[in-house]
Amino acid sequence: MKALEQDNTNTKNNANTVADIERQLAAFGTVFDGEVLAATRALYRPLLDLTPVGAEQLDQVYGPHERHRLDVYRPTGQSRATVVYVHGGGFVAGDKNGDGVYYRNVGCWLARQGFTAILPNYRLAPAHGWPAGTQDLQSVLQWVHKDRLANGDTAPLVLWGQSAGACHVASWLFDDAARGAAPAVNVDGVLLMSGLYRAEAPLPAGPKAYFGDDTALYPQRSPLSHVRALDTPLWLAVAELDPGWIAEQTYALAQSMTRVNGKSPPFVFNRGHNHVSTVQSLGSPQQDVANEVLRFLASVVDHPV
Repeated sequence: MKALEQDNTNTKNNANTVADIERQLAAFGTVFDGEVLAATRALYRPLLDLTPVGAEQLDQVYGPHERHRLDVYRPTGQSRATVVYVHGGGFVAGDKNGDGVYYRNVGCWLARQGFTAILPNYRLAPAHGWPAGTQDLQSVLQWVHKDRLANGDTAPLVLWGQSAGACHVASWLFDDAARGAAPAVNVDGVLLMSGLYRAEAPLPAGPKAYFGDDTALYPQRSPLSHVRALDTPLWLAVAELDPGWIAEQTYALAQSMTRVNGKSPPFVFNRGHNHVSTVQSLGSPQQDVANEVLRFLASVVDHPV
């Protein structure tokens, strides 16, 4: 009886916590800048479950640059799938685990769900412009392929990118020139959240540093220009409080994919979330985004390409 009462109390407290987060996110609105990023992180930081699950291998080297490092979070027992998560940061910032919380929360959360998580860093603009991020992702997947062979891992492989990370994943998926070679591996599913898929002038400072000053090159450097029909399951998501110029990118990609594939891709509208709260909520009591991601991952595990 006491255990049931405790469960009911925890459920009520979690509901109150989530409602409070939703109110604060709504107050931030669709503005997204450094101040909103810091404030959003502060909302979730004390709520995240960062408890280690299985084996962790941090700062594994996948290339010669100092940013060519990746973290591996392995589950206890057999892995359901390997998920490579590519973080955002406006093309000029971001880290796989810069403060011990973000994006360690993603790795720990995936491992708790039975997935092997791979979280890489990649080179940043302005020192490393287009297509450095896509080329680095190709190198990451070469490392992943070798690691899976060494471990006898034949479970499905999924790519997941958010914001600038989604741009790099989309370029890897569609743009042979940006990738620079044939795909390093076959993937069984792709998740793209709130990405930039079409470079159009005028660009904000971060994307401009990556895509360059020559606007004539923007179309050929845009993932959206290279969209083609896919057999690989592709899941798209946008946040209700994404700035409009970011949100429209996902709608444009959804429209293009619908045309070339003849059917709509799975599309999630993350109600009440801003540009980063979607991934920063993973491992917290706010489980709406987590449930949508898990629904797609389960479909890939059950029906791999």
